Order: sequence, then structure tokens, then C-alpha cells
Amino acid sequence: MMSFLGNKKYIKIFSFVIAAVFIISVGAIAVTSMGNTAMASPKSDIGIVNRREVVSANSSLASDYQQKLKETADKMQQDFDAKSKDLSDADKQKLFEEMQQQFNEKRSAIDKEMEDKINGAVKTVAEKRGLTLVVEKAAVIYGGTDITKDVSDALNKSLTSDKGQAEKASADKK
Repeated sequence: MMSFLGNKKYIKIFSFVIAAVFIISVGAIAVTSMGNTAMASPKSDIGIVNRREVVSANSSLASDYQQKLKETADKMQQDFDAKSKDLSDADKQKLFEEMQQQFNEKRSAIDKEMEDKINGAVKTVAEKRGLTLVVEKAAVIYGGTDITKDVSDALNKSLTSDKGQAEKASADKK
């Protein structure tokens, strides 16, 4: 063996073979790790949602919200007008403040109802995608999985099925 390695020609060939095996090994490791997406970039289990975009994409939700607010305000205005006819200015002011408080409470209930619908759609999408956390898009600088469109679609589907059930129930009453 020593006489074999003593020849300079064989030493160069042996060194070349070792270098080639090393380069091929490094290349194979690089190719396999690039092909494995789990190693390359782990999938995020954090979702981000733009609630404003969800509301604007679901015009029926926004119009229902505004319709409920308008109905509440109109009803309270009629009540105020009827109750304040024969009152003094001081009593009218007191009645106005009481009714303003009642309106704010009703508005909060309407807001909560809308938020609950959006949160339900967010929860549905998060569970479907296996997300452990969903945050508002405005709070995220980088990263996360944007689920805004999926939430908007789920909310639209939910609102459509709710309307269909409400129409069916009103048709059954007739």
C-alpha cells in the first residue's frame, strides 16, 4: 500500500476522489434539505385577520348593522318626542341624557352581536386550518398566515344560511 501511495500520480487521483465524494455529499444534503419544506421554513400556526376588510367585503353585515342602528335611533327619537312634549327644559335635558344612555347600551348590544358573528367566522377558519392564535393584522409587522379572505367567505356563508333560515321561519309562520 505504501508503494501505491508513494506514486504522486496515485496521490493526486486519491485526493481528487476524496474531494469529489465530499462535494457530492454536501450537494446531496443541500438538495434534500431544500426539498423538505418543513425544515426550510416551519408553517406558522398564527393567523392574522383584517376585520375592517372582512366587514367591507360583507356588505350585508354592514347594512344590517346600520339598519339596526337606524331603527333603534328612530324608535328612541319617537319615544323622546312623545315623552318630552309637556316637560320643562331641565326635565327634557334629563330625559335626553337617560335616553342617550339607553341608546348607548343598545348600540353596544348591536356591536357585540356583529363582533360575535365575525369572531364565530374567525374561530371556524382557525379550527379548520389548525391555527392556535389569531390576531388583528394591524398588530403584526411580519409573519403569520393571512386568513382574512377565508374569514370573509365563512362569514358570508354563515350570514347567507342565517338569512335563509330566517326567511324559511317567516314563511312557515304565514
